Amino acid sequence: MEFSIIVPTYMEEGCIEKCLRSIGDQRYKRTEFEIIVSDARSTDHTADIACQYADSVLVEDRRGIAYGRNAGAKKARGDILVFVDADSTLDQDFLSHCHQEFSNPAIIGMTGVAKPSDGGILQRFVYRSTYGMVRLFDFFGLSLFPGICVAYRRAGFTEVGGFREDFGIVEDLDLSRRISHFGTCTVSQKACAYVSTRRLKKNLFPTVLFHMYCDVRYLITGKAPASYPKVEEIHSWRELWRHVH
Repeated sequence: MEFSIIVPTYMEEGCIEKCLRSIGDQRYKRTEFEIIVSDARSTDHTADIACQYADSVLVEDRRGIAYGRNAGAKKARGDILVFVDADSTLDQDFLSHCHQEFSNPAIIGMTGVAKPSDGGILQRFVYRSTYGMVRLFDFFGLSLFPGICVAYRRAGFTEVGGFREDFGIVEDLDLSRRISHFGTCTVSQKACAYVSTRRLKKNLFPTVLFHMYCDVRYLITGKAPASYPKVEEIHSWRELWRHVH
């Protein structure tokens, strides 16, 4: 099997079906990829919906996106691990473009480009600017890939120990940076995903500043907050910044 597509979830009944249907609708041989959902014991219908579309649904007691991704990777059979956020959908040719990139044996990691699927001008600008920065950093040899739609060779992923589970945020940037020492990481502008801007619909500027702070802090000190709440759990900008420590 070539690809294992891993989707970490927690209380995502509103978007998980759309995400998994987009994966199942790939214009790629269905026998060449599996779909794994790693759920943090959601109390809504997330796991029930996932069972209708995924090949495997893991129910984990521990919460955390890094932990969920790693748990899915441990069960994966594919040579290439593809990580997709639950509030995202994939273009139908996403896996085909992944295949093209990984046909080069030097490639160890790849990110697609996540485009906003909703939101206003400001929310869309933030996401487009983010991936503009991703491409700019990649041009200068610094791999800092958001985890929305990324893929890594399983051998390299295992060698570096996967995502850091003590990080509640920037665990995705950290992995791409560490794994790039063992091979080439690349940005595929053809491999597109479409992501919800829900985190930016409330507390737009505090959320953007929080992410910028965490990114810069990580690059300077190698440290990151140990937790990051779901958007539905944040009722004011003060609650978001409580997680800085």
